[in-house]
Amino acid sequence: MKKYLHHNFILLVYATILTICNPLYFSKLSANELIINEKPGFLSPFEDEKGDIFTLSDFKGKLLLVNLWATWCEPCKDEIPSLEELQKNFDKNTFLVLPINLDRGPKKKSITFFKQNNINNLKGYFDDKNKIPREVKILGLPVSIIIDQNGIEIARLIGPEKWNSEYFINYIKGNLF
Repeated sequence: MKKYLHHNFILLVYATILTICNPLYFSKLSANELIINEKPGFLSPFEDEKGDIFTLSDFKGKLLLVNLWATWCEPCKDEIPSLEELQKNFDKNTFLVLPINLDRGPKKKSITFFKQNNINNLKGYFDDKNKIPREVKILGLPVSIIIDQNGIEIARLIGPEKWNSEYFINYIKGNLF
């Protein structure tokens, strides 16, 4: 009995430490809140369907919304159509949505998802080595990062969102040149 109580006491101490030391409990931020913060954009490369390699510098001069997603993530898949609708509101020469798929393995799942859901206005990109999530220090998906025309991250949103809302359309318009 004494050993049982001692074991439960140790478990209680560990649970308390994990709860108190977890930075998520102290964060004032919640999912689906636009986090405004300026810092350099990520440097990690990503590729397109053909295997051509890109970096953010290839899109210099454009406002970007980088969406990190995966086909195994249901909220990610639910979000993609609203990104498609958002892109339709803007000229791709000034604003571009870059959905970067993080699935490990074949690109076929992502390509099939785009085709089945009539995602024709967005070009799919891939980071199957998951270098970008490590560099930008994300813990889950989806995450969207807004990069200005000079390659600086100006905002990020954790969690799924309806990107074609008036709020985001106005936010994008306000950050175009």
